[in-house]
This record gives sequence, structure tokens and C-alpha cells, in this order.
Amino acid sequence: MYSCRISKYNPLNRDENGFYKDTNEWTSYSDFDAKIDKSEYFETEQKYIDSIFYFIEDLGLEAVYLSDFEGEMDDIEHILPIRSNQELSVQEIKEIAMLTLREVVWCKMTLQGKFFVHFGYDYYMYIGAYKDCPKARMKIEKSGLFVKNYTSPYLD
Repeated sequence: MYSCRISKYNPLNRDENGFYKDTNEWTSYSDFDAKIDKSEYFETEQKYIDSIFYFIEDLGLEAVYLSDFEGEMDDIEHILPIRSNQELSVQEIKEIAMLTLREVVWCKMTLQGKFFVHFGYDYYMYIGAYKDCPKARMKIEKSGLFVKNYTSPYLD
């Protein structure tokens, strides 16, 4: 399985051990107002969500499923009905990705043996696919995000 890490962090700002050196960089939704303004945050969030769909499109997937959901159902049930292992619509993928990036919930999205999306700390996202997806990678990099071959730390 091909696996990569998607982030907003420019690799030129990493030290020789791979640690990010820019301490002024925002790393989560909770940095709102302190380190980031709304328009920059929402623009970046949309790039991450778009990245998921670039892979789905490149792979020609018909379905993605919710798995390993963590969060208070009361926090989101007014937004959308949710249950683990459910097939997700395009709109549900967008909403769940948004809620995960905003640290309201945590989950994985998957299509067994073919595709996964994992969300990590510090605004990292991991995507895996059964084949290489150069078109998706190119679109993501063109958007200003960075793609690095990387094994997800959230694999089972």
C-alpha cells in the first residue's frame, strides 16, 4: 500500500532530524486568533479536505467508510447522524473531515485494502492507497500543501 503524510509544513523548515523549526507556525484549530486568522485557517482546512477527494477521484472509488470513531455523539448528532462502519456520502466525508481537523471528533476513513485517511496531531493527515496516485499528489502540491511518502502511525 502506498502511504503518505500530507501537511502544510514546508520541508525546508525542518532540521536534520525532521523536526519543524518554525515555532510561530499554527498547529491546530485551537490556535485560532493567537497565531492564525479565520480566512487562512478555512483556506488551509479546505485544502486538506480537497486532498481526500483528489485521492478518491484518482482511485475511482465509489465508497468510503467511517471507522474507529471517537467523540461524543451529542457533540455532532445535530450536524449529521453518524455510526461507525457506515458508508459516507460526499457531504459526510467533508463534514467529518472538518470536524476531525477542528478536533471535535477523531476517526479514520477507509475502504478495506484500497484506501484510508487518518488524522494525526499537529494538523497532519495520512492517506494510503492500493496504488500510487501521482495526479492526486500533484494537485495537493499545487494547492500549497506538502506530500511526503510516510507510513501512517495510526495503522492497526
